[in-house]
Amino acid sequence: MKKILVVDDEENIRNLITLYLQKSGFEVIQAADGEEALALFEKEKPHLIVLDLMLPYIDGITIAKRIRNYSNVPILMLTARAEENDRIKGLELGADDYVVKPFSPREVVARVKSLLRRSYPDEQIIKVKDIKIYPKEMRVTKNGKEIAFTVKEFKLLMLLSAHPGKVFSREQIMDAIYTDYDEVVFDRTIDAYIKNIRKKLGDNPKNPEYIESVYGAGYRFKGDKNK
Repeated sequence: MKKILVVDDEENIRNLITLYLQKSGFEVIQAADGEEALALFEKEKPHLIVLDLMLPYIDGITIAKRIRNYSNVPILMLTARAEENDRIKGLELGADDYVVKPFSPREVVARVKSLLRRSYPDEQIIKVKDIKIYPKEMRVTKNGKEIAFTVKEFKLLMLLSAHPGKVFSREQIMDAIYTDYDEVVFDRTIDAYIKNIRKKLGDNPKNPEYIESVYGAGYRFKGDKNK
């Protein structure tokens, strides 16, 4: 069952959207302001966010921008403002779709279903030993416990774990995880990412269970992959 986070400071709107989403078979959690929304997102790891633009404490634009720093979770943004500039700003800062108030709750449900179909198309979970990697959700668990990674760390872990036993040079890793060609990256940057990943996985570099250093060549992931 997919979990939806509904964020709106108007209780009647939250409850109306929640009612229709629950009737469609979704699990729904609610937040009434920006701070509560970010806290619930970290705790509950929803599959999609229905996010109002105008919120107390932290506005919807800021929330979308923060979440996009480390997660690709789909975001459906709600707003009472119909101006084109607001819609464009919301989409540029991370929203996947946009609904203008007043709206039909059935339309919101339809948009939610469409976003979920696009965002989770028969997702394949990568399983290596006691680690599970959820590519679309950018989530990693070890023995069922979630581990937080930055976007670059996640991309690096995905690259290695999807090809266990294959050695990747630092240059190959840089080409795979960096898309901004203006960004200056050094070998030590990759080494720092590896160090952070090992620490988060509880991996001993002297006797690694997951990521192995290959002297003079690069890094490889140990173990067999089972998708």
